[in-house]
Parts: sequence; C-alpha cells; structure tokens
Amino acid sequence: MSKKVSTARQAIKSARNIASSLRNKQKVGLPPGSILYTGEHADTPISMQLFSYNEEGLKESFPVTPQKAIDAVSENGTTWLNVDGVHDVVLVEHICRHFKIHPLTIEDIVSTRQRPKVESMEGYLYVVLKVLEYDDEKASVGLEQISLLLGPNFVLSFQERPGDTFEPVRNRLRAGRGRIRGAGADYLLYALIDTVVDNYFVILDRIDERADQLEELLLTDASKENFDAVYHLKREMLTIWRSVWPLRDVMYRLERGDFALIQDQTQIYLRDVSDHMTQIIDIVEVTRDLLKGMADLYHSTVGSRTNEVMRVLTIISTIFIPLTFIVGVYGMNFDIMPELRWRYGYLLVWIVMITLTVAMLVIFRRKKWL
Repeated sequence: MSKKVSTARQAIKSARNIASSLRNKQKVGLPPGSILYTGEHADTPISMQLFSYNEEGLKESFPVTPQKAIDAVSENGTTWLNVDGVHDVVLVEHICRHFKIHPLTIEDIVSTRQRPKVESMEGYLYVVLKVLEYDDEKASVGLEQISLLLGPNFVLSFQERPGDTFEPVRNRLRAGRGRIRGAGADYLLYALIDTVVDNYFVILDRIDERADQLEELLLTDASKENFDAVYHLKREMLTIWRSVWPLRDVMYRLERGDFALIQDQTQIYLRDVSDHMTQIIDIVEVTRDLLKGMADLYHSTVGSRTNEVMRVLTIISTIFIPLTFIVGVYGMNFDIMPELRWRYGYLLVWIVMITLTVAMLVIFRRKKWL
C-alpha cells in the first residue's frame, strides 16, 4: 500500500514539475516585466490577511478582493498585507500597482525560482527568501519562495501557499508584546526575516537527528538501502545550502545600512539575524561534511567486505592449486604408472594432499592471513 502511495506522490510531483517546466518555457522570448506564474502550486486557495497597527492599537482583517485589501490600508501607522498564493497574477498585479511596484519586481514575485536577494527600487525595498519545510515521512526538504516588499509605512508579503511561517509575528502583533507595534515597517520586515531564519534552525535540528540515525545504521548495517538514505539526505542538504548561502549576502547588505528605508535602530537587530545566518551556514557545512564522511564510510565498508571475500577466495584457490595438480597428474591415462598398481597408492595420495592443506593453513595462520 505504501509503495502505491509513494508511486502516486511521485507521479503528482512529476506532473507538477512538467507543468512548471512548460510555464518556464512559455517565458522564453517574452519581454521584461511579463507576468507569468512559474511555480508548482497553481491549485492552492488564495487568501489575504491585513494588519493595520500603531502604538495605540491593532486592526486585523481578511479581505476577499484586492480592492478591499487596498481600501483597508491605513495611512496612520504601519500596514502589513500578507497574500497566500501568487498564482493569481491578476490579484498580485492589482495590489502591486496600487503600491507602485515595478513590473520587473511583480515578475519576480510570481516567478518562484528566484535566488534569495535584496533589491532597492524607487520607493520600496524588495527581499526574496526561501522557507524550508521538512517532511519526516519522506525525509525530504520542501522550498517555498516568500517575497517581502518594504515601503515607508507598509510591508507586503507574498507566499506560494498558506502556512504558519509568520504566525509567531502575528501573535506578537495581536498581543502587543515587545516593541513591534511601536516600531516602523522596517522593524516588521526584520521580524519576518528573523522568523524565517529561526525556522532554519528547527529544520536543521531535525535533519541532524536523521543524520545521527543513519550514521548508527551504517555502523551496524552498511546496506545499500541505508546508503541510499544517506545519499538522499545529502542531496537535500545541497538544496538547503543553495537556499541559505545567498541569504548571507542579503543579510550583509541589509545590516550595512545602505538602504534609506531601514532606520539606524533596526540595524542592530539585522546584525543579530546576520550572526544567526553565519551559525546556520556553519551547521550546514558541518552536516554536509558528516554526510560525506558517512558516504565514504559506506564505500570503505563495502570495499573492506569485498577485500575480505577476495582474500577468502584467494586462500581457497591457493589451497586447491597443488591439490588440483596432484589429481591432474594421476588422472592421466598412461598405461605405465607404478603408483596406480601400488596397494597403498590411493592412501598415499590422500595423505600428501591432506598434509599440504594443513601445512598451508598453518602458514596462512602464522602470517595472519586467516
């Protein structure tokens, strides 16, 4: 039953990859700024959530249309509009046009294979992040692109599908904990980035536990199945590395203070996130080295087993070489062979062969070949 489910999942994933590939091919030759969704979640529901807040209070709403979301934007305080599902390019374009977002940025929002980056545009700052999800059942890492746009008094966040990545930030806004309500939009941007980065630690801890399990399995049972699991996890770590490594440069640019929309008091918090990114990259590198060492351990174990088998076969062959020679000599059909007529000839041949075998075994044992 599980094999059938796994096959069905692979078929669905393959179909999604084919559909995504076709959409990417459709972009070839289109002019810059052409808005075309290229992700794999075209069937996810669209939802929007809007927070308007200041030090005095918070207003939360769930607009059902882009125009209602735009109408709910408050000029007094900070507005955060989160959109789950970017495959509705008309909705994304409608919202972005209101906030005067450049068409190239809108194109990047719906093109979900962007590299983590930060871009300073006229009137806003654009940040691309990758959110990681780990499936314990399939031992695989999933990626989701999140686009963040920072304006003077607003933050727009676009996710591929609904999720709880930003739920800690929502809870802090609702509870009014900390300085998040009193700070500006740039602090909200920091809080969202910090949540994504903190989630990396959770994912890496689970992968580290899985790596420890596989290491113990390889030490006790260096089977092909366990090696395949190590190789699979090694490829998943490569996916993570591709997602977190560019983010280091993003955080470096944000913490330098090169962007006018980020206030000086927010820089210290961004530096803290940058430090976390350094730790994450170190963990990723160590885990990749560990998995590489486990793969080398498997190959060494298999090679050692092969050598052991070859040694045993060589010893057996060496023992039988002189025995085969003796049997071959007396297997010749000559008429005159005195030993064949001798009463004790057969017994003597057996005594000679057994003596040779025992002597060779003693020699092999002394040389520690056995």
